[in-house]
Amino acid sequence: MTEKKKPKANVSEKKKKAVADLISIIGKNRTIMVAYIGGIPARQFQKIKKAIRGKATIRVLKKSLVNQDFALLLSQEDPFVLASELSQLKSFIKVKAGQILENDIVIPVGTTDLMAGPAITEFSNAKIKVGIDQGKIAVKEAHTVKKGEKVSLEIAGILEKLEIKPIPVGIKPLIAYDSKDKKIYANIRVDKDEALALITLAATQAKNLAISSSYICKETIYVLLAKANMQAQSLNGICICNFVATQTWKTSNRRKLEKSYRSYRNKSR
Repeated sequence: MTEKKKPKANVSEKKKKAVADLISIIGKNRTIMVAYIGGIPARQFQKIKKAIRGKATIRVLKKSLVNQDFALLLSQEDPFVLASELSQLKSFIKVKAGQILENDIVIPVGTTDLMAGPAITEFSNAKIKVGIDQGKIAVKEAHTVKKGEKVSLEIAGILEKLEIKPIPVGIKPLIAYDSKDKKIYANIRVDKDEALALITLAATQAKNLAISSSYICKETIYVLLAKANMQAQSLNGICICNFVATQTWKTSNRRKLEKSYRSYRNKSR
């Protein structure tokens, strides 16, 4: 029985060269990162590419290989440094009707730039309470569209009129390989603003704990000295009050005794 020969793959020289070039680039870089690029408008994507030029190379993966919403990033930088830089390149776009929200959207209280007119009906249809302030539409109560909700056509229209762009878009790192440390990092997410907020909160809580437990260090010494001074002044005030009260009591009793003595002498005469 003769074996069937497997058909040879008909791969063009162009594709072979593209794969060879990619392998060569991967070998020359420290970080190989797979990232999600879905939902990024072309204009914003080009801005991001321009911003990281010289720091990283972006290769959008072909649809024939993988979903077109993914890209390969190659860089000499540490994976977390690269992820941090990407987090700073986010931009914001308008929300579309029917879109499912990943975060809350708040329409705040305040006077808008919209003149009173037909737009009031649009706000009413969107169930947003408004009034008129000096001829302009004013939002009377904050309106929140919750995370996970589908954006209605009315809300999308109002947000567009108010020029509110609540949807963040940017390159989202998913997984990275660090060829220097020989490690794979999944779910890389670095947000400088969030990290700084958490560090500030932790530092404040640590300082408050140190002060409450009277732990002396350069961060707490001035507060503890001020606290001790206030307590000393308070204690001093209590002592003065007690002294005055004691002297008043002594003076009052002395006068009573003198009065009783004079009365006794007068009676004895």
